[in-house]
Amino acid sequence: DMLRLLAITLTCLWSANLFAQPLFWSAQKGDLHYLILGSVHVGDESMYPLPTAITHFLAKSDGLIIETDVRKTDGAVYPPAALLTKQVTSEQEASQIARIAKETGLSYEVLMQLPPWQTALSIQMAQFSHLGYNPGDGVDMRLMSKATINNVPVLSLEPLQFQIDMLTRQPQGGKELLTSILNDYDKGEQLTDCLINSWKAGDAQKLVESADLSSVSDTFTEQFLYQRNRDWATKLDNGTILPKPAGRYLVVVGALHLVGKDNLIDLLTQKGFQIAQLSDSQIAHCML
Repeated sequence: DMLRLLAITLTCLWSANLFAQPLFWSAQKGDLHYLILGSVHVGDESMYPLPTAITHFLAKSDGLIIETDVRKTDGAVYPPAALLTKQVTSEQEASQIARIAKETGLSYEVLMQLPPWQTALSIQMAQFSHLGYNPGDGVDMRLMSKATINNVPVLSLEPLQFQIDMLTRQPQGGKELLTSILNDYDKGEQLTDCLINSWKAGDAQKLVESADLSSVSDTFTEQFLYQRNRDWATKLDNGTILPKPAGRYLVVVGALHLVGKDNLIDLLTQKGFQIAQLSDSQIAHCML
């Protein structure tokens, strides 16, 4: 009986992995048809291949719509840093940065000379790399490469300069972002692995829970998440970023923009889009 139970359990686990899919939806209004996929911006080989519905849609689409095409750097300007990390960190925070630098192979001296937002992103990317995840295997980067190979236009919801300004104009040079990264660092492996597993399973509730664990303020979340969702919904509705006001487009944005409060899916529904979830979700068995 134990062997039979084990066989059934293994079959259930295999089936869950086989049929679970990252969240994606169809959104249609008039002659406009979007397929909307939640992304994570770093990844590894275990996240691929993507569902064939995604890659087939992209191949026959009029464009791939992403948050921003980071390859288009022409004219992008980083303002000079008003504050450096060493000017805004406490002794305890500086000590933690030194420990992280030693663990990840970053230079403590360089980190302390960077603006806080840049130190935050440097630490975050180093931790992702340490855990085996990299930006080149992020869903948006993979699909950008596939689109370019297949001569599918890549369209941005935001110019790169918008994202630069959003980061560099934070109070105290992005001290809040740095504090958040430092606060979350020691549970980073658990949080990141659970985020990736939740994405693979299409577990919307677990994705919401992972976002809620972040130690950033409501003001920060409003600017980085909710305001952008509202802006994107308007652009997708009025078609200002599209080459023509109709057609089929694959939309790929961070998965956290598609779940929880003021998410892009709900906002498009409010604008009259007919929405249908096409993915098969499972519960992600991981601890946050």
